[in-house]
Amino acid sequence: MKKKLRAGFCLIFILCIIFPVQEAVGQQKDTEDRAMVLNKVKALFKKHDTFKAIEYINDQGEPQTVAKIYSNLVNDFYWKEKALFEVITIARAGIQYCLIMAQEIAKDDMEKAVQLKTTAKIISYNLASYTWPGWDEKGIGISQSDLLVGLDAAKLNLRLAFELKKDAVPLSMAYWVLGAQYLALANYDEAIKAFTSSKEKAEEANDNMNDLLALGYTGVTKIIQGSQKVEGEKELDKAIKEFKKLNTEDAEFYIEQLKTVLKIFAK
Repeated sequence: MKKKLRAGFCLIFILCIIFPVQEAVGQQKDTEDRAMVLNKVKALFKKHDTFKAIEYINDQGEPQTVAKIYSNLVNDFYWKEKALFEVITIARAGIQYCLIMAQEIAKDDMEKAVQLKTTAKIISYNLASYTWPGWDEKGIGISQSDLLVGLDAAKLNLRLAFELKKDAVPLSMAYWVLGAQYLALANYDEAIKAFTSSKEKAEEANDNMNDLLALGYTGVTKIIQGSQKVEGEKELDKAIKEFKKLNTEDAEFYIEQLKTVLKIFAK
């Protein structure tokens, strides 16, 4: 993290010694606190019930602190625990908490209300992503009901993107995750609409990567749908060729992602 130090040489020298140490200690404490909260919530899930765990989370301080804890727990239960039930439970509780608290404090502190809605948007995007089988994530099994949860989260993420007046790139991503959920549910017409909107927003932002990604997903959807298979194959082929021209690590990841998604949903 870059720090702007407006001081003389001696103060800069002192700060250069102290600040990295303080920052490292602070990061270590945050990591320890985060791990402690995760273990506490896991224990409450096991010994009591989900609502007891939610009561504990809601009692951890100011709304912004609680919102951050919810967001962290969603990620930790997914990446560290591979526990989708807990991911969904915590994510939905966290989203509801953020939205309700934002409503309550909006009249007195609009800035904090916006921050809470932004956290709700982040959690909703992650929930939509984590309940999507297209990643082929090891240790994660996704049911039909999980897909419906993911679709609902994707819809919310898009709504909040508009309410928070986000620019074209977040809107492109919001349309993409919505399309991904529709694809998983075999609602191909809605998926194509969402991917088309994602591409339009990416073009608006001159975001070549998301533009090609949306094109590729549109092609994949049409191939799986069947009635537009030839057109879909052309679109997917074009996206892959353009990604290869970029010759970057991200581009290679997207190419493999498109191939994996086609393989998974073509079944």
